[in-house]
Amino acid sequence: MENAKDTQPLEDKDVPSPEEEGEAIEAEQPEAPEAEEPEAEEPKELTLEEQLAAAKAEAAENYSSYLRSVADLDTYRRRVMREKDDLKQYAVSGLLEDFLPIYDNLALGLMSAEQTKDPKVVVQGIQMVMTQFKTLLQDNGIVEVAPGKGDDFDPNLAEAFQTQPSDEVEEGKVLSLMRKGFQLNGRLIRPASVVVSGGPAAESDEQQ
Repeated sequence: MENAKDTQPLEDKDVPSPEEEGEAIEAEQPEAPEAEEPEAEEPKELTLEEQLAAAKAEAAENYSSYLRSVADLDTYRRRVMREKDDLKQYAVSGLLEDFLPIYDNLALGLMSAEQTKDPKVVVQGIQMVMTQFKTLLQDNGIVEVAPGKGDDFDPNLAEAFQTQPSDEVEEGKVLSLMRKGFQLNGRLIRPASVVVSGGPAAESDEQQ
């Protein structure tokens, strides 16, 4: 005869459900330990010998930089001087090319003066050369400073060679021009030399 206990249906036994089995498996698994963050290494303190070596290396690098700067500055200075000399030589050569025609005409005028006895021909030749010379000066920014008789005396442009009494020219004004002055692009290169009027002769004697 079959045992009643063995004949009980399977559903009456305690069979865990799939959800319960999953929870049981998770409960049995040990928790993974949290990853520890690496500790930051503290800067290593340098010894006196290491500090001295680092200071010497830095000083050597600074000195090398200084030598390079000095060499670069010297190279720049030499280049500027060379360019300045080249520019000066070029400017002089260009001006010389402009002067050569005047030199040639002056030589021809002198040759003509030696062959003619007419002074008017010599004067005309000199006047032509002077006109050419003045044009050259003006083209290069050079203008004459030539105050005329009766003009105001300007000490910024002229110097008083002497003072003479005059009944024609007011005292303190230019009486005559002794030597012309010149300006280069508005800058005074040489002042003009003039004779300044001292006023009427009678007034001059009374002042003395």
